[in-house]
Amino acid sequence: MVRTRPRTQDAQHSPRRRLALLAAMAVGGVLGAGLHATLAVPDTVAAPAASASTSSTPSSPRATATQQPAAAPADFSRYRKLDLFARSLATIESYYVRPVDSERLVYAAIAGLTSELDPHSEFLPPQAAKLLREDIEGSFGGVGMVVVLSRERKPRPRTVMSVREVIAGGPADRAGVRAGDRILSIEGKPVGHFYDLRQAILRMRGRPGTTVTFELESDVQKDSKDTGDGADELDEDEEVEVSVREVTVTRAHINSPAVIGEYLGEGIGHARLRDFSETAARELNAAIEALESSAEADGHKRLRGLVLDLRDNGGGLLDQAVDAVDLFVDGGAIVRTRGRMGELLDEQRAHAPSKWSKLPLVVLVNKAAASASEIVAGALQDHRRALIVGEPTYGKGSVQAPFDLGDGSMLKLTIALYYTPDDRLIQASGIEPDVLVGTERPPYRDSLPQLPPERAHPRHLKPEDFGRAAVDEEALGRSAARDAAKDDVQLLAAVEHMQALLRVANGRAGSRRAAKRGG
Repeated sequence: MVRTRPRTQDAQHSPRRRLALLAAMAVGGVLGAGLHATLAVPDTVAAPAASASTSSTPSSPRATATQQPAAAPADFSRYRKLDLFARSLATIESYYVRPVDSERLVYAAIAGLTSELDPHSEFLPPQAAKLLREDIEGSFGGVGMVVVLSRERKPRPRTVMSVREVIAGGPADRAGVRAGDRILSIEGKPVGHFYDLRQAILRMRGRPGTTVTFELESDVQKDSKDTGDGADELDEDEEVEVSVREVTVTRAHINSPAVIGEYLGEGIGHARLRDFSETAARELNAAIEALESSAEADGHKRLRGLVLDLRDNGGGLLDQAVDAVDLFVDGGAIVRTRGRMGELLDEQRAHAPSKWSKLPLVVLVNKAAASASEIVAGALQDHRRALIVGEPTYGKGSVQAPFDLGDGSMLKLTIALYYTPDDRLIQASGIEPDVLVGTERPPYRDSLPQLPPERAHPRHLKPEDFGRAAVDEEALGRSAARDAAKDDVQLLAAVEHMQALLRVANGRAGSRRAAKRGG
């Protein structure tokens, strides 16, 4: 890379000085000179610049300072293009109407290179590279909330930042920010003026102890209309009422947890794996152990089942995804990495024994589950180790490697593709769930509404079992675990399927015990 300092006195250079600079840049831009026999000076460069030799071999005795060396073949070396770039940069520095920042120009040129590749290959200048490193480490100075940038059409076209999650006890939580709020501006700058989410997050983060101000919009619960006949009615065409407020948040050092565990009851735990940061697998194991303690305190011998929630998990570190799968499987492949033409570059395998290999498992995924999340879901699905519930995943199955460029900037480059243990390509395919569940529960439709059940008959036998405790008809269908899922339709479906798996497993275990007694 050719690096020059910002020039602020270009207009004061003499023509001779500018032409000498062009000549120097022409020489300096030729990288890997040992690969060249000779390099031609383009005809567009001023004549005095031709006096600088660009050949890596001694000049011919007949050659003079005014002679042009013979042009190399167009395909002689790819490094020849760097000479073109160096000359272009030198020309801009010398002749552009305003002084330029050479570093910014070089950064823009590298960003232009990656813009011709896939969308996950990109150049990150120092600030953006620092943000990526903080995300991977899971520790940074910020406000403690997860946001997404979205484009709304109603009530009017606009760009907003929606708050998806607020970290409990964090600065945003203490300031009264809630999930579902919409950020309209940051420090007085409208969200629509940030050209991508990364720029907005950079504005939100900062040194702990400093403050950042948000303009927030929240939906307000509307009172229903009284129609006069005792029934309340909502006007569907009426716009939703909103409140707008300004909130100032004091930044703090955020240690964002990778895993949030919740005991649902009935021996069933719910572990939400938010991202694959450096401690994700260790935190997941600790969360399962805590859930097992909760199950034992609830009167169960052990944790009976786990719902592993990967929804909205955009990925992270590959080794953490591998270690997470290794908690649940005893052996075999976890993920394969293939490069150009499908060449196998790497295969990660499980290490027996696995701590939780017998724990019944349901994995929740949605469209925003990507990359490392898809590796985990795909591996557990191929090993027939878990039931996958939810929506088809995003389909981001490419491998990005970070290359530090020496000045704080970074080149994030796609180098390979991920495959599941059964050699299913994740890229642009995603993981199809075993049970498809969206965010709305379909209404129950009675197949035979005209047929009343037995208990509807006035003379039906009460459900009493000759001396055993009578069945509580009011308690039929009740479930503490299902109640804990609340309005989360996908989590509720996962719990229901976990309960079904446990019933089947208990039935099989009972059959085996009966067979042993009979033998």
